[in-house]
Amino acid sequence: MIDVGHFVAEDAKIKNVVSEMTVKGLTITPQDYASMAKEGRKKGIIQKTDVVIIGAGVIGCGIARELSKYDFHCIVVDKENDVSVGASKANNGNIHPGHAVKKGTLKHKLNILGNRMYDEWAKDLQFEFQRNGLMYIAWEEEYLPALKRRYTKGLENGVDGIRYISGEEAMAIEPELKKLDNPPIAAVWLPSLAHVEPYEVTIALAENAAENQVKFMLNTKVCDIVHDGRIQAVVTSRGVIETKYVINAAGVYADDISRMAGDVSYTIHPRKGTIVLLDKAKTYPYKPQLGFVSNKLENRMMNVKNKESKGGGCCKTPEGNYLLGPSAKEVWNKEDTSCDAEGIAYALSCCQHKGVGEKDVIRSFAGVRAADFKEDFIIEKSEVTSGLIHVAGIQSPGLSAAPAIAKMVENILLEEMKKEGMSYKRKKNYQPYRPKRRVFRKLSLEEQNKLIKENPDYGQIVCRCEFITKGEILDAIDSPVVPTSVDAIKRRTRAGMGRCQGGFCLPVVLQILAQAQQQDCTEIDFTAKDTNILEKIKN
Repeated sequence: MIDVGHFVAEDAKIKNVVSEMTVKGLTITPQDYASMAKEGRKKGIIQKTDVVIIGAGVIGCGIARELSKYDFHCIVVDKENDVSVGASKANNGNIHPGHAVKKGTLKHKLNILGNRMYDEWAKDLQFEFQRNGLMYIAWEEEYLPALKRRYTKGLENGVDGIRYISGEEAMAIEPELKKLDNPPIAAVWLPSLAHVEPYEVTIALAENAAENQVKFMLNTKVCDIVHDGRIQAVVTSRGVIETKYVINAAGVYADDISRMAGDVSYTIHPRKGTIVLLDKAKTYPYKPQLGFVSNKLENRMMNVKNKESKGGGCCKTPEGNYLLGPSAKEVWNKEDTSCDAEGIAYALSCCQHKGVGEKDVIRSFAGVRAADFKEDFIIEKSEVTSGLIHVAGIQSPGLSAAPAIAKMVENILLEEMKKEGMSYKRKKNYQPYRPKRRVFRKLSLEEQNKLIKENPDYGQIVCRCEFITKGEILDAIDSPVVPTSVDAIKRRTRAGMGRCQGGFCLPVVLQILAQAQQQDCTEIDFTAKDTNILEKIKN
């Protein structure tokens, strides 16, 4: 089914592919939106707004932050109980230079632009941003043609700062390369590659948007869209939201949302990527991210990885963990975030360094990418339903392109509003800056002692692995986008991300959350809604 879709999409005259094929021996039960929509309509109109953004991933939250500059009303809805719960939290956090995307695609254009815009995002929103660069190295003459192909592709794509350099220049940039058994004889240097924690970026965008009066409605599933050639309302599990515009940033469910709005113009086929995270005790030895070019490696990658994906690799997270992967496997279930042996094996095979491997794994997880058959971004106003804007097919390099995607959607929406005579103004009190969070483990001993004297909660270590304090958890709870689950606290503070994966700190986090929300511990969710960790036993 996937192969047929891609085969048809190769025709340049075809804008996109809608696949309603079935697979022999596999029954895929469609979502029962109708019964949920019926219940939603019964609850009546619960909100009236100008714009509804469907999806609270990095794209939806990035768009929300851009639109928060204006005086019209905007609501973000998401079926999960927090932002950044889907693919936005389950990728490798690379802000790609743009060398690996197909030239001439929207992906290519927005990857290059988005990469450039990240410095300003990081400055305004105060998330961790490390422009460490990427270096492909070759250590034998026979590997130079493969290295030069990468350089030529990057040069043609207009990658900022790309250079073909000698082995000596490579070792001057990264002296640790001198310790290799086979030092490089040549390299391609791409200084624009950067690393972020993707969930941290998404949370920062959401919090800043919320501070600028964007409303977030979580645990709110979209069941139907009311339209008569133009958007009128969004029917959700919590009731009906009247709106003039819908921005469809629903990830793997974007085609479902589009169909609800009367526009059947593409199909999303989910593609799962498995990632493996290693213990911080194994330190990534280089500042730049490295790629080792060899004919053997090139052949392995071509044989193993999904041909429609640029494939994952080996990198370092901003916090210092080795991250391996992701893989790329077509799956039929949009909710399939299970980690299978095949995916984990692929991720582990990406490791390039000696003495690092399976024994060091502390976590494996998977995300589902929202691929369409053209394998490109779909960012445009609907040709069928007025007021509907598609932001679909956003897969890698979606995180890298996110600032440029948000700006593009902002321009499309404002142009539509102008055409339809809807007036708007830029807010005088718009605040683009988000204060930097206090990170206790990164303070000097003097600063830590001063903070503890001011507030003893910073003297209580909750997560021993990551050195997270009660004060930081309370700071995270005091947010314009309130975290209500243990996992949401983990994404904001790293409590539970260390070697023991919450084995020691989870009960304390649970207790702090319950006290802050004035709930019983049995009411606190682990991940999604109704995933309670504790059960109240009746006598």
